Amino acid sequence: MEAALRKNQRRRVPRIPVDFPVTLTWGRKRIRCRAREFSEFGILLTPPQKELVGENIQLDLTLEPPSPALSLSGVVVYAVDKGIGVRFENVSPDQQAPLKNYVQARGIGIVKAN
Repeated sequence: MEAALRKNQRRRVPRIPVDFPVTLTWGRKRIRCRAREFSEFGILLTPPQKELVGENIQLDLTLEPPSPALSLSGVVVYAVDKGIGVRFENVSPDQQAPLKNYVQARGIGIVKAN
């Protein structure tokens, strides 16, 4: 429990609870997952695939159907009983905007003061 609390304290922003499909690609393997928690910087996916920790992966997800799917790169940073934590990597400005808009529309995210 303390380890989970420390992980939350290191996050730049909290994750929001979600439930939508994600396709994870690792090498030639494609794995259908469910998103369970989400922020503009990362995602928690089920089922847990502990062998993926430290691996670079590709994620395909649709935040707001009928919006186009996003294809994001990430690295699996941890595995827990409820899933794997993925940090998004090399996110372009075109990809960052819908991520940020999605979480801010739900009351979460970094808001810069003017």
